Amino acid sequence: MQSPPLVTLIVPTVHHRAELYARTLRYLGGIGWRAPIVVSDHSPEAHAGVIAEATRGHAGLDLKLLRHPPQMHFLARLSACATAAQTPYVHLHADDDFVVPETLDKLVEAMQRDDACSAAMGINLHAFVETGEMQVIAKDGLAHSGAFERLVAQLESYSSALYALRRRDELIASFAFTLARCPDVQFWQYLESCVAALRGTFVMLDELHYVRSQHAQKWSAVLARERSPDHFPYLILSPALQERVAAFRAALLEACAEANAGVDAARLDAGLIHLLHRGFDAVGLPQRTATSSGSAKASGKAMLERLNRPHDAARTALERIFNLANG
Repeated sequence: MQSPPLVTLIVPTVHHRAELYARTLRYLGGIGWRAPIVVSDHSPEAHAGVIAEATRGHAGLDLKLLRHPPQMHFLARLSACATAAQTPYVHLHADDDFVVPETLDKLVEAMQRDDACSAAMGINLHAFVETGEMQVIAKDGLAHSGAFERLVAQLESYSSALYALRRRDELIASFAFTLARCPDVQFWQYLESCVAALRGTFVMLDELHYVRSQHAQKWSAVLARERSPDHFPYLILSPALQERVAAFRAALLEACAEANAGVDAARLDAGLIHLLHRGFDAVGLPQRTATSSGSAKASGKAMLERLNRPHDAARTALERIFNLANG
């Protein structure tokens, strides 16, 4: 007798991504996926049948389609899907991405062995469709027994838990906490994973787990093209930035209180600065439009080479500076 499934995939989608959604369903059908899939469709009424039609083409999959209003918050839609799931674990699966089921099985085993674990993940990749280029998405496990230590580690070396294996009830609670405090698109992503870190450890396996497809329709690419003031990098220039950082920090303190985690304010603030710096860097900056001769870089390289020559005038001058400065 076959064991009941332990994981439900949660797939959010919308009418204009129907081809991507159908591609993911073809993939899941091709690998013989048998566990439940709950789909959130937030297409407007005029396009209500598009995702339903794509779903009907995959009768071999255990699919449950939920219709949500277009204005419904992303986390609220995911929570509704998790509430509809009947398995102890859930896994968010974008409509254009690909999970590796063999690794997912190992992640389930890891979480079953450790009640203190709130998220489990393996190696995540970015796959660039046009070029075939692959990039590893840097993620770290969080093994600290102390909740505040896990939070500081998460702030300093952030690992998103959004596309990790999660316990169903923990994910619903984490999303509810986040949505009530930081609904804006940049900081809810950070807060949700930080709350998960406060609530438990993160397991990280050295196995390919999840492949994120990169393409022009990707949400992050659209935001960058539209110069969205709600998301990095253009959020940096928005007058709303300080207010949102303050709300995020206040939510972290509240989450620490709920977790009975003692707070070192100086370490929290230093970690928050690291997180913001990472956010600026991870999203990227606008493309430069001014041309550069490259002379500054070339000059710097040449100077470093001169400093390695024992009798060069620049090295002699530098040695004299150090000797005089040191007495």
